[in-house]
Amino acid sequence: MLTFRSSILLTGAADTPQYNTLIVVVSFLANMTVLLGVSALVERAPENLAKLSPWPFCGCILVGIAAIGGAGIWFAGPALSASLVIGSTLCGVGFGYLWGSWADVLGRVHPSRTALYAPASFLLTTIIFLAVDSLAALTPFPPLALMAPLPIASVLCLKRCRTESSQPSVLLAPHRTESQRYLAALTTLVPLIIAALVFSCLFGFMWETAVLSVNSASTAHELPLVLNFVVAVLLLAFTVALQRRVNLSLVYQLLIPIAIVLFAALPFFWNVHPVVLNAIMSAVHGVFDVVIWYLVATAAYDYAVSGFVIGGLVRALSILARLVGIGIGYLIMLLPEVAGYAVVGVCIGAVYLLVILLWFLWHNAKRSVPGEEAEGRMAIGEATGDGNANPHSSVSDPSSVLAAPTAVKATDKAAADPASTSPVAESISTSATAEIDGAEAINSEEVVFALLADDYGLTRREAEVLPYLARGRSAKVIAEALFVSESTIRTHTRRILEKTCLHSKQELIDLVEKY
Repeated sequence: MLTFRSSILLTGAADTPQYNTLIVVVSFLANMTVLLGVSALVERAPENLAKLSPWPFCGCILVGIAAIGGAGIWFAGPALSASLVIGSTLCGVGFGYLWGSWADVLGRVHPSRTALYAPASFLLTTIIFLAVDSLAALTPFPPLALMAPLPIASVLCLKRCRTESSQPSVLLAPHRTESQRYLAALTTLVPLIIAALVFSCLFGFMWETAVLSVNSASTAHELPLVLNFVVAVLLLAFTVALQRRVNLSLVYQLLIPIAIVLFAALPFFWNVHPVVLNAIMSAVHGVFDVVIWYLVATAAYDYAVSGFVIGGLVRALSILARLVGIGIGYLIMLLPEVAGYAVVGVCIGAVYLLVILLWFLWHNAKRSVPGEEAEGRMAIGEATGDGNANPHSSVSDPSSVLAAPTAVKATDKAAADPASTSPVAESISTSATAEIDGAEAINSEEVVFALLADDYGLTRREAEVLPYLARGRSAKVIAEALFVSESTIRTHTRRILEKTCLHSKQELIDLVEKY
């Protein structure tokens, strides 16, 4: 949104729809380049992200908005265009880094919290820009002074969140390489990526046609900001009220068909006012941005990968599609007499693509995901005559390695100190041995759950649910323990049973016992 609202900085000869389009296009290109470049570095070595200080990127944004704001005052002609291009490039570099960094932070947070953070961030953003617009229009404060604190505040919050959030301990898949986990995470996001391409292209198209129709970027943004605020309030209220009652992942995915209905109605608003069309499109895209944030962060959390890489790829493709939409809108508006028909045609094409996407989601949901690899290992055990064969029986129990030094120390102490054979000492020794045995049992269970999750390709949240199911806990108890809805737990349970090719919780308990 900060990229689109950079138009508030334009003054004098720079305050034209054409220059505003130039700012958006150049900024998006730089944004996309940084996202892909940093993602490649992080995918190669995750510690590379920590080596990049956010302050230089914040400095890029500050210098960039200064160049954009001063272009119409200080320059004219080619120098004006050069100042806008340089400023837009610097802003895009900073925006790309901040977007990816926040995706990385949210990727470390449990999805039950991300479900609240994403709509709350959407609401906060709309409030900030409504305030900036109002202050710029009603007070003598220069827009540059109003926008300069925003990237600084974002960096301060980012550094605070990085220090407070750490990667939670999870049941990882030790036999999966990091590249395999990235591939698995991206595979789950294929429908989202397709939807992002369609939504973003249509949004860029509608935005460009609205700006050129009213010949003012500021006018084209006024109503969308207000409508975005209303939608953000409703979305956050909905999330808070129903977080513990419904599966928010499923709800967010169901927002796509709702958007299709809105898209089908969009062409009928074109003859009324293009700004109304842009406002509806902007509100829908704002909700879709929340969906992107949530699903990207969830995929990063589930597969223990960097949210910068996953989010950076999705965001870069979304930006590319939006630039294509802006280009189509600009070309169409060169022929105003066919603009209305072109809008209808583009909307019909978008609806068609989204209907195809829904069919893909429905068809994919009907397919089960068998745990072929682990099932094959169990079959090998049965073929050798050991019905309870453990595919990891050759792997030594790490808990025994941890317990060995303790046992040696206790034996040495008993030999050196005759008093240790007294009844009191024997009681203490028995108690200590029981505690060690209990710790070994807990460690052994954790190893079993980790191996089972690895063999059957369970995601992080499915692996979190697995121990509760193995102990026979109900969906209600698990939901209360993990602070999610019972519907979410049932979804995870169904997927676990599908991946393990089982049909009941009792069969799952039996499988755990075999391990």
